[in-house]
Amino acid sequence: MVSSFWMAIAVIATCAIITNGVIRIIKVSKFGGGKAGSQKLSEFEADLESLEADLDDARQRIEVLEKIVTDEKYDLGKKIDDLAN
Repeated sequence: MVSSFWMAIAVIATCAIITNGVIRIIKVSKFGGGKAGSQKLSEFEADLESLEADLDDARQRIEVLEKIVTDEKYDLGKKIDDLAN
């Protein structure tokens, strides 16, 4: 259950990043022309690469969290804590 939640978050984030990049590229191609347009396009591509790197970092963190939560020691500790209450 937890992994499907985090996977959904990752998919939504990926779609948002890609959509944002595509929208920026479309806006630059419509409104920017010549050197200014190509410079803006380069800046947007750099931003897109940065966002993709951030997304990869977030995916790795989610995978670590999934491993921690699904670890047997975590479940055992939680059961012991529940027994104490």
